[in-house]
Amino acid sequence: MKHWIRTALATTLLSATLPALAQDKVIRIGVIVPISGPASYFGVPAKQAMEMAVDELNKTGVNGYKFQLQVEDGACSPLQSTNVVKKLIDEYKPQAMIGEWCSDAALAIAPIQDAAKIPTINVTSAAVRLTESGYKNIFRIFPNADMQNARLAKFAAEQIKAKTAVILYEKTNAGLDNANAFEKDFIAAGGKVLARIDFGKDVNDFTPIATRVASLGKIDVLPTYGLEGQVLRLTQSLAQVGVTKGGGGTAVPMGTIFLPYGFDKKAGPSSVGYVRIVQFDPTEKRAVVQNFVNAFKARYGAAEIPSHINAHSYDAVMLIADAVRRGGTTSDGIRERLAQTNKLELTTGFITFDAKGQNIDPSTMHFVETNPDYSWKSLAY
Repeated sequence: MKHWIRTALATTLLSATLPALAQDKVIRIGVIVPISGPASYFGVPAKQAMEMAVDELNKTGVNGYKFQLQVEDGACSPLQSTNVVKKLIDEYKPQAMIGEWCSDAALAIAPIQDAAKIPTINVTSAAVRLTESGYKNIFRIFPNADMQNARLAKFAAEQIKAKTAVILYEKTNAGLDNANAFEKDFIAAGGKVLARIDFGKDVNDFTPIATRVASLGKIDVLPTYGLEGQVLRLTQSLAQVGVTKGGGGTAVPMGTIFLPYGFDKKAGPSSVGYVRIVQFDPTEKRAVVQNFVNAFKARYGAAEIPSHINAHSYDAVMLIADAVRRGGTTSDGIRERLAQTNKLELTTGFITFDAKGQNIDPSTMHFVETNPDYSWKSLAY
């Protein structure tokens, strides 16, 4: 009951700022984002950026249309997300949707969204199957696990000169897909995987895993796939046993977009030398990036730096707006325009969808390394 009350309250708060707009000239966007649960750190940054995007668009409108958000808590849960998506479709009747953020939840609701013919933007789910299942209404703006790890494994082999790896991953669809992809591509590049170690969502003490990793001999890279809370503790445990650079060892921890901006400061010294792919680099010099950074600071405070969670959420709304700008005002019309998207420049990079709804432009993968002061160093690759 308490969980239901928190979820209802969060939904009310997220919806309370929505303008009352005439329904015949409104593009309604239903959003399913984890506000509670293990990926709750996505919730507030996503809300901030989507509201910012809608406010910007509604200053003038797009082809006479305004935009409205209805945000619900999916909690990174397949069951809760399923209940929420049905509610949104039945009660809110959106022309477009965004979410869920977590792969297992996104995979659970994709058939429902597709059957309802609601064009849906997915921003972070890495599971390959999401855009390999024949759906006509699912569009992912970030490269999937195969695409990410082809680059990550190549970086490990070519830039770090890595010969050995231990793969650590959460037992989820995304975790497994990432682990499989890195192993395949790293071996193809001449590397050797010493071990694959998985962990469940309920694991909090990573000392046994870190101790096992320390017993495996010389390790060059440690690709790690999981949500922030667990990866934070795992990273600290690996440093404590002296395996990684942050703990005085030689192994380079590596990862993809699961870790938000600010992870480095939370992890402290154990994060030093961490190399990962992020969806957005606020130091990038493209005008669209710096305009977004400046607008974000003007809205939320000069000291606030937008994260990739802010950026991909903002981009998802702007992508729908671009489809409206090109004449899509119904669900079918928006879906048709999304499918035709080619080289659209957004804050995270460029978007070009293939026939499966997968963005195939690698520009949304930005490599960064954690400095000793816990800031990022952009890596040209």
